[in-house]
Amino acid sequence: MRPIVIRPRIQIPVLVVLSAVWALLGVTYFTSGDVVAERDWFGIVLGSLLLVSGVAGVWRALRLGVVVDAAGVRVRSFASRDQVIPWNSLQSIDCLQVDVRAGISLYAPVLHFHSDVDVVPLPTLGSYSRHAVERTVDELRSLANGTG
Repeated sequence: MRPIVIRPRIQIPVLVVLSAVWALLGVTYFTSGDVVAERDWFGIVLGSLLLVSGVAGVWRALRLGVVVDAAGVRVRSFASRDQVIPWNSLQSIDCLQVDVRAGISLYAPVLHFHSDVDVVPLPTLGSYSRHAVERTVDELRSLANGTG
């Protein structure tokens, strides 16, 4: 099976722009030349941290999404490490309301594990249309059963 990558349409460009602005803020510390010439170590460290964290933010934003393949589901988030969920650890996949935004319910696939303790919502695959999410859940179920 070929991997399927699903990326958020709005979140990625917003995070890329914010991270790029953050990196450019770090670059501005070095543009006047005073920080390096006067060996202002606080300014050098601060500018370097802003620049490196901005570039890392752009990288993380471009990787954001969910990857579905024969091995399972990989959730790539912006602020934490990738979470790999193998198909054999899943008990069920349901369509549930995961959030309310501006008074409108957001539905998303939710992965339930055999332990019944952990659940992983996939808001990246979410939608305000319950019908659209139920189609996505059906596709995920068929992939989990090996029929997709």
